[in-house]
Parts: sequence; C-alpha cells; structure tokens
Amino acid sequence: MLQIGDSNRHVMIDAGLSPRRTRHALESGGGSHHTLSDVLLTHGDGDHLHAGWARAVSSWGFTLHVHERHAHRVERAGIPRDRVSTFEDGVNLGDGIRVDTALAPHDSHGTSALVLRYQEASLGWATDLGRVDADLRRFFAAAAPSVMAIESNYDPVMQRASDRPAFLIERIMGGAGHLSNEEALDAVEHISTACDLEHIVLLHRSEQCNCPRVIEALWRTRAPHLADRMSIASQSAPLGPVRIGATTGAAHPT
Repeated sequence: MLQIGDSNRHVMIDAGLSPRRTRHALESGGGSHHTLSDVLLTHGDGDHLHAGWARAVSSWGFTLHVHERHAHRVERAGIPRDRVSTFEDGVNLGDGIRVDTALAPHDSHGTSALVLRYQEASLGWATDLGRVDADLRRFFAAAAPSVMAIESNYDPVMQRASDRPAFLIERIMGGAGHLSNEEALDAVEHISTACDLEHIVLLHRSEQCNCPRVIEALWRTRAPHLADRMSIASQSAPLGPVRIGATTGAAHPT
C-alpha cells in the first residue's frame, strides 16, 4: 500500500487480500477504503487478485490498472469492465503520480514490473519473476528507483529438499516461475550500481522453502554494503511504513 505524500490518497499494488482484510489493513493504518483510488495489478494469479473483488470493486470505487496482456484474466475473474483500465508501457495516475511498466517472465503471460514516481521519489516493484533478464535489468537500472521491492521467493537447497512434487519444483526453478534468494540479490546488486538505493524490500518469501535467517546470512556474506538497507516482508504481518525520499511519500509494502 502506498500513501502519496502527505495526502490521504492510497495506491495499492495487487489485490491478493480479501476486501475485508484490505479494509482492516487500511483502517489499522489510519486510512479508509474510500481513500484507495487505484490498484496496480502485476498479473492475474489468484494470490494477486482475490476472488472477492469481483463483488466488492464497484462499491469501493477504485480503478484497477492491468497490462493489456492480463486483461482476459481480470475479465474471467468477474471484475466489471468499467472498473478496469489497461496499459502497455505506463500509467499516469494524476496528481503527479506516474507509473512506468515492463513485462517480465512468469508462466505463460508474464508479470508487470513497475516503477512508481512521485516528485523526486520512486519505488521499483518486481514480484513473481521467473528470471531477471537483460531487458528488466536495463529497465530498473535506467529508472534508478529510490527503493527497490523485489521477490526473493526460495532457497534452492530448501526447495529441492521439500516434499513438493517434481513438476512444481521445476516450474518454480525453471526460469518462468519465481526468483531464488541468490537471483534476487544479483538483481539488486546490478540495480544498485546505477542508483543509491535508500531501502530494499524482499517480497513473496516462501514459508515452506525459505527462511529469513538464510536470506540475512546470504546478504551479510555477499552484500554487506546493502544488508543494513534490506527488509524482508512477511505474508502474515505488515512490514510497516518505509518512507521514500526525505519528504515526498511513504510506501507500505505488505
């Protein structure tokens, strides 16, 4: 969840929580569901677009922004057409908020990587990535975000040792599923050569095939210059506010 500047306007990335849980999260942070103006959808998987929004989106009143390649998934999910706006390269949300987008590898239809800009602050967002290819590296390096939020889904050793079926392990690790801890760190190190990252948030951590201690040890060993700026988001509890820039905005990755 993003609170824009000192205003009471909120922009949300993905809608994987139910409407009830989303309303509770907004209210616990001092907001209201009436302040949610826009939702940016990275892709249409069920853990990023909860089925409950098919009924609730009209009464909430926000606009759901989705890449044109994912529009059919949103339509099949029952989201009313008048609440959906499609994009290809970017979105202008008004009030000085601009979103640059790029498609990244994930399953058959990909996922949208995002850079949200407001005044001098910017937030990079990339989750559910099969891999970070050269185009995506260039996208984020050129954008030079102030804060980078990126998937760090699994530890390869824990993934291979899990009781998951072989086809699922192959899907996750095969270059079209999710990023390992090492792949996420490689990407952040590359992006950090082009900008001075204020903060790094690691997203979408597998509760079965990953562990915060493993992630922290990796970063302390391989990137001690970045480790103190890194936080690990949880699936079960909000991370808390991360302020982007000195005065321009606050991001609340949850």
